[in-house]
Amino acid sequence: MPRLMRFAFAVLLGLAVRIGPASADNPFGVMLWPGGGDDLALVAARAKGLGVGWLRPPAVFVDRWQMDVPCPICAEPARAGLDVALTVRNGGRDYAPRRPSAAPADLEAYKRTLASILDSWKPRILVVENEENNPQFYRTGASSAESIAAYGRELTAACGVAHARGIACTNGGLSGDAAAALTWLALLERGVPEAACNFAKRAFDREDARQAGENLCRYRTPAEVPAETRTALLHDGDGFLALYRSAPIDMINLHWFGHDATVFVNAADVLAHAGGKPVMSNEIGQWRWDADPIYVRPLLRAAFAAGVNPAIWFSIDTPSTLSLFNDDGSLRQTGREFVHQMSGRR
Repeated sequence: MPRLMRFAFAVLLGLAVRIGPASADNPFGVMLWPGGGDDLALVAARAKGLGVGWLRPPAVFVDRWQMDVPCPICAEPARAGLDVALTVRNGGRDYAPRRPSAAPADLEAYKRTLASILDSWKPRILVVENEENNPQFYRTGASSAESIAAYGRELTAACGVAHARGIACTNGGLSGDAAAALTWLALLERGVPEAACNFAKRAFDREDARQAGENLCRYRTPAEVPAETRTALLHDGDGFLALYRSAPIDMINLHWFGHDATVFVNAADVLAHAGGKPVMSNEIGQWRWDADPIYVRPLLRAAFAAGVNPAIWFSIDTPSTLSLFNDDGSLRQTGREFVHQMSGRR
């Protein structure tokens, strides 16, 4: 039995094991942002009430940071007893009119501003940009190669500033679709096409294309995969993975949405071994179309079993995702499942 399949089988057995109450080094967290009349203090208290140890607050933008201006909200997560995984972006905009971030033109100025941000927030982990292989969030230059190279320079500069302060550093988050494509290709390269087919059927089906994964089962070796299919699936994941191997990051950050716990473990395992570094995630969640509460606890257990640390749940309402909370602050069923897992209840 191939090593990846043995590992997945062991994790499946581990999914039946109850994770106990939060420890002093709790790997779980939430991405929970202020909304309406909320402030960060309330958000931090709400996150702590879930039983997590980590918070991913809203991203901080270098081009909007005011140097030497007090930041009273920066201390709120620590007051609540939470570690912070802080996403810092050089620029860009997440809401309409949406635009991607780009690498800093002046790295020395960037490092000075980043130092001010880190000294104010005092995060445990610096996350450099957001989903850097997704042109919606990050793009520098006319080609993928230019964007990867520019991001590499930014990542090296940022990690140097973070490490000088004893802060861990990671990439912005390789997209889950790219991680799935890397895993599928890895299985083909290992000569296990049936395992690759099974993975594809579980990893690539989408709301608008429920047979997308099954269509990939026609390929039995990497050589059979057309170049255009490989490019469309990878979303530059191969280029960024090569960068992660050589970059001065402490762990590889993976974003993941999808209900299948075993598929998640497979992807995390391949990424860790191919990248030569442990895996974390500052964004694990469920799509609205696939958000059955029954999948919450298996995903959390899979993250724990695979050593994904931290593992931060995406708890924000968007057109495609769901928060753990209702608008009135009460827990949805997914939120109750999340709390049950944090508390160690069956």
